Amino acid sequence: MEKIISEIKNAADKVAKKSNEIYEFSKVKLNIANVKSEINNNYKLLGKTVYEVQKNELSDDADRIEEIINNIDELNEKLTELLSVLSTYKNEKICPKCNKNTDKDTLFCPACGYRYKNVSVDDDFYSVNDED
Repeated sequence: MEKIISEIKNAADKVAKKSNEIYEFSKVKLNIANVKSEINNNYKLLGKTVYEVQKNELSDDADRIEEIINNIDELNEKLTELLSVLSTYKNEKICPKCNKNTDKDTLFCPACGYRYKNVSVDDDFYSVNDED
């Protein structure tokens, strides 16, 4: 009887852990959607501001334009961090060269061919032989 109770407790613990992972995963996805929306809103605001500066031949809004651009850069950094967190939940990694998601055990990026440095590769297998 104790063994059954122990197995039920272990199963309940696994379900609770998985539920928490799903909740955290969903939270990250929601944050990604919000950041992408903020980036798009800033692009629209930037376009509108540039249009108004050009149309009215104003030069005093240069600071405002720079502020919007800096905000977009910060949001893009935040998005990159969130996508990195999301990739860990999905058991993936992000290629530093082309930003594509790949399986965490992949040796080379299937999109651009980048060789991941944190995995060991038999260099003799992949070397080009000039004698052929």
